[in-house]
Amino acid sequence: MKGILVIAPLILIIAIGMAIRATGFATAKGKEDFTRLLYWIVLPALLFRTTYLASGDISGQQNLFFSAYAAMFTLPLLALLISVFFTHKGNKKNQAVSSMASYRSNNVYLGLPVCVLALGEPGMRAASVYLAIALPGYNLISIMWGEIVYSRGVTRKSLAGAAGRVIKNPLVTSSLLGLAAATAGIRVPDTLMVSMKLLADMATGIALISLGMSLEISSLLRAFRNTWHDAAIKLILHPAITWIFLLLWPVPEIYFQVAVIIAAMPTAVNTFIIAGGMGLNEEYACELVAVTTVLAPIAIPIWLSLLGI
Repeated sequence: MKGILVIAPLILIIAIGMAIRATGFATAKGKEDFTRLLYWIVLPALLFRTTYLASGDISGQQNLFFSAYAAMFTLPLLALLISVFFTHKGNKKNQAVSSMASYRSNNVYLGLPVCVLALGEPGMRAASVYLAIALPGYNLISIMWGEIVYSRGVTRKSLAGAAGRVIKNPLVTSSLLGLAAATAGIRVPDTLMVSMKLLADMATGIALISLGMSLEISSLLRAFRNTWHDAAIKLILHPAITWIFLLLWPVPEIYFQVAVIIAAMPTAVNTFIIAGGMGLNEEYACELVAVTTVLAPIAIPIWLSLLGI
């Protein structure tokens, strides 16, 4: 029931986007404008602010760091191997989406509420520490996986080209700037932080409406058929791998529970926006976000039960 209650508002906003498309209230050009606004302005503001605020004192949590970043490198590699040899043979755009999306959980807009519902105030505090550790890599490494996979082979030239695209990516740049500012102890003016918060607050709503505008009810079954394997990687393999690495690098129970809960979240809504901005298969990423979000009310209670919550 808790999983359903948390997911329900997101599904409702997606339905509003679908209604906007069905009634002709907004055109395809409007959706493209939404995407551009999100990719170049709203999401960079969100990522700078969250990375800046999350990069506080995280000393004494080395095991949490090791387990989070081990999963961050291992899971996309496994997703890539599965896509190359089984599910997306010869389709680099889908392979890149599969690898990038495998680790991109809906951390903030779903992860935090579920942690609070499941674990109360201690869950919120533990989740804040976990996100402070994981957000910088989450924002950088997952996008880098997509960039590298989409490059033409892993050569020195392709890696250099991918590195160049990563540096030019506004989402990577904003995350790096937020991390650098926090590390250097630079105080961002309150007015600027409030302005970025106002922009960041737009992100989920606009992204969900844009997602809904990209979907048709008749295509949802097709989306399940297209993405079930990557949905399984996100909702089953991601939390399972996180669980394994937390056993290798033990942490207090509350951090164990929080890390697995966040790993079990559906694919982050902004993933399909990022995919479109990077020239990947935006439609496939959109379907993956929709399918994992619809399946989340089933997956989340199962993982909560396995965690003994």
